[in-house]
Amino acid sequence: MNILADILAATILFAVPLLLVALGGMFSERSGVINIALEGIMVIGALISCLVLRAFDLSGFGPQYPQLSVLMAILAAGLTGVLYSLLLAFASINLKADQTIGGTALNMLSPAFAVVLTWAIQGQGNTTILIPNWVRISAESVGLVSSSGFWTRFLFKSLYLTTPIAFLLMLAASFIMYKTRLGLRLRACGEHPQAADSVGINVYRMRYIGVTISGFLEASAGWPSRWQQAAVSKARWPAMAFWPWP
Repeated sequence: MNILADILAATILFAVPLLLVALGGMFSERSGVINIALEGIMVIGALISCLVLRAFDLSGFGPQYPQLSVLMAILAAGLTGVLYSLLLAFASINLKADQTIGGTALNMLSPAFAVVLTWAIQGQGNTTILIPNWVRISAESVGLVSSSGFWTRFLFKSLYLTTPIAFLLMLAASFIMYKTRLGLRLRACGEHPQAADSVGINVYRMRYIGVTISGFLEASAGWPSRWQQAAVSKARWPAMAFWPWP
């Protein structure tokens, strides 16, 4: 039973980044912009979040306020992803550049930038940033008694703050996309931009919103248990399989 609990815990651990990236791709795709740059955005998000966690650990703030530090790292990664996704939005929306080529260029840029910055901080050849142990939510941290039982191993072996956040964001994304005016306008701009423009909807603005939401979610999905380019790139293509392709 312990083996089964470990397998299920690992499944959830790897499913959460795929869920967030798929949600991000959905917002961009529904607005009419194909966001192939999700791998590059994930790399940037993983890099920034791990650097923030490392800084909090060295300053002593992280061990004192672990989950607040994790939340701030996720927000920092998401905001960085928003800024990085604006490059794709500007090239695709304003300059009318090919969306696939623009996304591929960003995918090539971000790993090179991440490696150079990591080498500058940690020394040449060291591309792994280990994040501290306090980022994980343990049974003791929520006031429960630690044990080796099935439910304890399943729930707390690989539990991070991103897990509950991801499922809440999935519900929020479903509500926004299908129950709000914003979601209706996003889908209209992606499915028939001329019709949306004829009724006064700013198609450029809605597509910028879709791409920036996409950048925030994809960058938030980027941070693994440690910063490593290979760990992030493996999640790229499976996540694209869950996109709502029209």
